[in-house]
Amino acid sequence: MSLRKKIMIVLGVATAGAIMYVICCVISLIYTIRRIPEAYAAWDTGTFLVEYMKTHTNSWPASWSELSTLAKTNSGGGFVLRGANGPNYIFTLSNKVAIDWSFKPTPGNTNWPVTRMDGKRFPIVWQDGEPNAMIHDYLNAPRETNRTPVIFQKGSAQSSTLP
Repeated sequence: MSLRKKIMIVLGVATAGAIMYVICCVISLIYTIRRIPEAYAAWDTGTFLVEYMKTHTNSWPASWSELSTLAKTNSGGGFVLRGANGPNYIFTLSNKVAIDWSFKPTPGNTNWPVTRMDGKRFPIVWQDGEPNAMIHDYLNAPRETNRTPVIFQKGSAQSSTLP
């Protein structure tokens, strides 16, 4: 085989590889762009649920209607929604996201209460945007309790804790 033919084969293989790489990147980009509305819906649902638990003593809402009460009180912008598009945004979420309303929000609960409408998990588009991870992170985060202060006596290295 001549040197020229070997060079042409190498260039052909390199060109085909580069074209395949570009095609894969374009397909991945299209897939991600098509998933953005669903990803925002999932992220915002996770945000709504965590904020609901924060404002309702860690209780879980019973329905979209109950969760919507939080949307009405957020008119002042108490928390950030990424895909919000109007006053009825939470009701558009109910067409994109399924919630297990019987979920028990307790630390250590590893169930996934938020899914796509078909019952499957959401694909991760953004880090920290998966609603179940947001819920589990909130439930398992250390909480401040009514700790008793440590008292230092002036001129003493000793301290004591109030009962």
